[in-house]
Amino acid sequence: MSERGHRIGQLQERGCTWKALATGLFWAIFLGLASTYNDMIIKGSGLATWNWTPGAICIFFVLIALVNVPLRFIRPSLALQRGELAVAYFIILLANTLTGRGFSSQMLPVLTGAQYYATPENNWDAVIHPYLPSWPLPQGHDVLWHFYEGSPVGQVPWNAWIVPLAYWGVFALALFLTMACLMVILRKQWVEYERLPYPMVQLPLAMLEEDGKRSTIPPLFRNWLLWLGFALPFVMGSINALHNYYPFVPTIDSGLASIPLFHGMAGIRLRINASMIGFSYFVPLNIAAGLCFFYLLTTVQRGVWAIVGWGGKEDAMGVYSQYTDPAIIHQSMGGMIVLVLGTLWIGRRHLQAVGRKAFLNDQSVDDSDEIISYRTAVLGSIVGFLVMGVWLTSTGISPPLVAMLLFGSFIIFITISRTVAQGGVASMFPATNAPDFVVSGVGSSLVGVKGMAGLALCYAWSVDTLILMMSACANGLKLITEVKVARQRRLFGAIIAVIIVTLAASIGMVLYLSYAHGAINLSRFYFNNVSQYPYWFMREGIENPVGPSWVGWLHTGVGALIMTGLMAAQHRFMWWPFHPLGYPISCVFGSMWFSVFIAWMLKSVIMKYGGPHLFRRLRPLFLGLILGEASVGGFWIVVDYFTDMVGNTLRGVFFG
Repeated sequence: MSERGHRIGQLQERGCTWKALATGLFWAIFLGLASTYNDMIIKGSGLATWNWTPGAICIFFVLIALVNVPLRFIRPSLALQRGELAVAYFIILLANTLTGRGFSSQMLPVLTGAQYYATPENNWDAVIHPYLPSWPLPQGHDVLWHFYEGSPVGQVPWNAWIVPLAYWGVFALALFLTMACLMVILRKQWVEYERLPYPMVQLPLAMLEEDGKRSTIPPLFRNWLLWLGFALPFVMGSINALHNYYPFVPTIDSGLASIPLFHGMAGIRLRINASMIGFSYFVPLNIAAGLCFFYLLTTVQRGVWAIVGWGGKEDAMGVYSQYTDPAIIHQSMGGMIVLVLGTLWIGRRHLQAVGRKAFLNDQSVDDSDEIISYRTAVLGSIVGFLVMGVWLTSTGISPPLVAMLLFGSFIIFITISRTVAQGGVASMFPATNAPDFVVSGVGSSLVGVKGMAGLALCYAWSVDTLILMMSACANGLKLITEVKVARQRRLFGAIIAVIIVTLAASIGMVLYLSYAHGAINLSRFYFNNVSQYPYWFMREGIENPVGPSWVGWLHTGVGALIMTGLMAAQHRFMWWPFHPLGYPISCVFGSMWFSVFIAWMLKSVIMKYGGPHLFRRLRPLFLGLILGEASVGGFWIVVDYFTDMVGNTLRGVFFG
């Protein structure tokens, strides 16, 4: 064996070890508790809000710089090796998506809101309650009122919660493991064949780099450009944090004045965000150009339609599909459908190989570099969809509509994951969601009252997708691939474990705090808005039944045709400058486009005058922007915890 092969073999031996798995799960539990406590009590900057997972970045920074580096000095045998650190980060990354704006914080408000917010004025007792299934919901007046207003004894009535939580646990496992299985199926196509850039993996990869020198400090942390980039958001954020302690300290706002269009009917939003500039530096120029161009084009479209009075509100759709004109939202959905189906068609040879391996055990197809075999991934996906299908049907949704609901959900999930992996879009949410897709597509009259009740419960998992486990799994698998972790088949068991322990920690923390302080006192957003949104949506569908929105389908078709043309142009014409990835999310991309534009300009100049060499040399500067923005949020949350400061969000610098 060559020296290089021997070195790689040694590295692989220290990959997916029990020490690495235990470390990852420990920090996953910590993140589940700490992130939830921050959201509910400290109310600092959100570490589990967006898909760039700043909580995972903070913890990984602490793990490497404050734990692992000292261990290399004191007791080298206890320090984690490169592969072990990658495994730990993979686990922490997944955990970050299950807290904050993830599943745990959405589920409890949806489970409890229908009962608590029923009043004689809204008539939910007659319109809502008779049609909701009882088995996935906690029952009892005192159980719910003490949850929202605090228990006299401060104790959680676990007997009332254990059964519904068990039902939801089954659904959560099916949902998240299906996401993981699908990402295993798509990993090789995205990572090896299409070579997507995965901008959000560049920082952890750089933190794991070794240069062969006998230094216990990783080479990235010895580069002054990293700390220059780090200082910019960290200092700006710290100034804003200090203002909340000492009002005489000035504030810094990276938001700029919007540019109004068409007499104020639309506006181009401008905001400079450090981490978004950092991620976009690693995005190919045509993708960055497409993200910016289609945002500007859609903004002009909104302005033109507003000034001529075209379009209007579609009442059948819920609050999460009211960001802009319904016609643009439907066009976005059409674009997402074509994006997903088109990329699957592009990868059809790989998918055929996966099928041959899964069903025919084709020996020519190698799946040894996956965390599970293709057979397990395919069967796991099938079982996951069947479990979710049976579960959703039991809530009152008819089987055909369950199929439509799951189709819409996973179109959106894969779109988000693809956009994160290819475009590095840290702040992104879809223009619509699966329940609205179903109601608009077939009409609430066909869905029926029980179907509307089942769709209302889907608000717990399918609507607020600001942070998504599927995208984190895609990033984690890319990291594992680059580091060449050995014994990686253990990772699937780690995925199951991290889902269970993180959800248990986060949900348990919310229940404890709610019965101790009253949920309504913890977060008005979650336990007022999120608690009521599903049931206003349900009531509208029951009291004002409508048929399918044929105009909506027309615009979905228009969006699909436009996306088809854009994808064809991108593949056929080398000179085509605008990648179509930006089209489906253009109506909700918001002020983040300006940071992408800045990174696009900087990268264009760097590549033109300095070439790849200068691009690589400046890489630590942009990585520092990402690390600094994540770290300043985490640092001040720790400070606020010890000083009892509440509401110290670093808005204007941090994603919040």
